[in-house]
Amino acid sequence: MKGKQKKTAIFLTIFIVLEISLVTETQASNVLINENNNREVYQSIQEKINNAPEGSTIHIKAGIYTEILNIKKKITLLGESKENTIINPISEKNKYGIRLGAPDIIIKNLSIKNGGPGLYTTGIKITSTGVKIEDCNIYDTPVGISIFTSNNIIKNCEFWGCKDEGIVLIGSPYSDCKNNEIRNCIFHDNCDGIELQYSSENTIIDCEFFDNTHTGIDAIALSNDKNIIVNCKIYDNNVHGIYLHSSSDNQIIDCIISNNKNGNIVERKNSQNNEIINSNNKYRENNIIEKLISFLKTFQKRYPKARNILRSILESYQNLHF
Repeated sequence: MKGKQKKTAIFLTIFIVLEISLVTETQASNVLINENNNREVYQSIQEKINNAPEGSTIHIKAGIYTEILNIKKKITLLGESKENTIINPISEKNKYGIRLGAPDIIIKNLSIKNGGPGLYTTGIKITSTGVKIEDCNIYDTPVGISIFTSNNIIKNCEFWGCKDEGIVLIGSPYSDCKNNEIRNCIFHDNCDGIELQYSSENTIIDCEFFDNTHTGIDAIALSNDKNIIVNCKIYDNNVHGIYLHSSSDNQIIDCIISNNKNGNIVERKNSQNNEIINSNNKYRENNIIEKLISFLKTFQKRYPKARNILRSILESYQNLHF
């Protein structure tokens, strides 16, 4: 009997040790490390955000997190690595994965997706000012980041698989979307890289746009004025490099814009005084070609003879300059 009791006691001890180990491992998946490197256990990132003091930094361990986050205080959300720390919720139709609704929030070192339905479903929705998003991968969501406000910074991020656009800047006749900075970001395999609507005085600098199914930078709606695009590479997009609709007084400086199938820089409807500075002359020549093509399409049915003459001129022009 004593031998059996001893074996039973040993078995129970092993079982308890294993059980403790399993519990510890399960809890570790939910551990968040605060700015003082102290380990804290929470059931969700949102719970930690709700309990965090204003201005604190929340460190998120590598893993896949499926919760929707609504941040209403100034905090820093810092992933362990942008490749392996993934926020991947499934929101309601046309809703957000993360909403940033307080000034001066920082999001860094994360991958962000949203598998929810709808063309306007968004990875990150910014409705406050002074937000910084740095060193993030944003992909496989219809809209990567939607910005409705001013004075935000998006830096060192990569966008792909966004079925509508990587970033959309959305103002209105009644609310400004200005002084935002998008710097050193890469946009590929989206529909548009960046789209502007009623958005002025923003800066896009040191960015790269390629293999997007529509346009690199698409300024639509109205009043996308006084934006500055500097030192960007915009190439191999399926429609336009830069499209300006009712957009004036913009500056395109030191950019490489080439091989965009339907035009490198296209201006339409009341766009005026846009400057192309320190850029290859092909950009200006392409604008002339685009206007000739538009003219041909407009008059080809009514004036077939004029169409043939202009086509001959166009072909000669292309052979001389390209």
